[in-house]
Amino acid sequence: MKRFYTFNAGCIRRGLDTIRIQEYLQRNGWKLTRRLMSADLIVIATCGVVHANEINSLRAIEHAARKKSASSRLVVTGCLPNINPVAIRLLGDFTLIPTVDIENIDKLVKPGIPFKHIKAPDSVKSGRDVTNYLVARSFCRKSLIYKALFNRFGMNSNFTATSVLVGKSLKYIKGLRSGHRNPKIVPYYNIAIARGCLSACAFCATKLAIGGLRSRPEEEILDEFKKGLDRGYGIFQLISEDTGCYGLDIGSSLPSLLRKLFSIEGNYKVMIIDYHPRWLISQYRELVPLLIENRSKVREMFIPVQSGSDRMLELMGRNHRANEIKAILQEVKEKAPCISLRTSLLIGFPGETEEDFEATKDFIRGVGFSEVTVNRYEDRPNTPSSKMQGKVEGKTIERRAKFLAEHMNCHILS
Repeated sequence: MKRFYTFNAGCIRRGLDTIRIQEYLQRNGWKLTRRLMSADLIVIATCGVVHANEINSLRAIEHAARKKSASSRLVVTGCLPNINPVAIRLLGDFTLIPTVDIENIDKLVKPGIPFKHIKAPDSVKSGRDVTNYLVARSFCRKSLIYKALFNRFGMNSNFTATSVLVGKSLKYIKGLRSGHRNPKIVPYYNIAIARGCLSACAFCATKLAIGGLRSRPEEEILDEFKKGLDRGYGIFQLISEDTGCYGLDIGSSLPSLLRKLFSIEGNYKVMIIDYHPRWLISQYRELVPLLIENRSKVREMFIPVQSGSDRMLELMGRNHRANEIKAILQEVKEKAPCISLRTSLLIGFPGETEEDFEATKDFIRGVGFSEVTVNRYEDRPNTPSSKMQGKVEGKTIERRAKFLAEHMNCHILS
């Protein structure tokens, strides 16, 4: 029996892809091994959204290339093959299968069961190493020291497993002290509702890798939701590159999907992540009353506003205005305070002035998010912003990011 080895250096979406590949290979007669050197086929899922993630992905590829047997085949999938294939080719002559072309793995495996017949998983729980990597990576936002360790040892399964164990133990101890015992770190069920998006943000390299919107049918998502309830899950995370544009390619919409989800009886909460503000504005009349009415069923929303300056938003190609989204978020916070609102900022986009930065600070203060994460701007290959004039000096970006971290309780991601 041929053996295969997988490693996910990407986000939770690529983690779900990795588990689907595992299922695909196993159903076609392959055996999963945790020993890289004994694998006949090695699959590395990558990320290229920011430079730090690209570096981690390249380290994983380089490590696999160095440790693999001479006869084994190394396949690189995920986002990086479409974002920066040159960097991968510098490490060796590998088989590149971008996420958008993932079904091309059939050409390599020549399977009895084609990849398209393998159902997409809705939980990473079945992939121990995938889960450990994603959970361990989430700790990076809380500690710069740990982030440095993760960047060095993140591919070591013992390191990530130990990190998760320590994290779980600390959470358990904290729960004992507070009287709320909940040792779970990942208590939610992930449902991928779509792939791709309909936007064209100037800084985004992910669009180059994922492509346009491809929504799953509502019935399929509802069936998976019910299966998750039957398995005892109480928290469901809706996943897509942009959940807000869900269904616009198939005659549906996110409000339509949520209305049907909320009609299902049960004790659960829904998490809505990566919701582009432009859709929250256009869907306001239908969505916000729905959220308020079902606020007990919504755990959190992640709306990446990126900037509080209309000038910056226009240059970024974000297609929304700061005051519009601010008013909507304030209304949700006032009428449904139980819904946790999170956001992310992009600091140092080309042309950002001190006045623009002040507008962003005012925006954050005006909403009162439960969590704000910060990314420092950096050029990514082939993005429109990489060719823009007016690049902000690194020391200025660092000063602004440091201010947000020290004075506004923001978490620096990259």
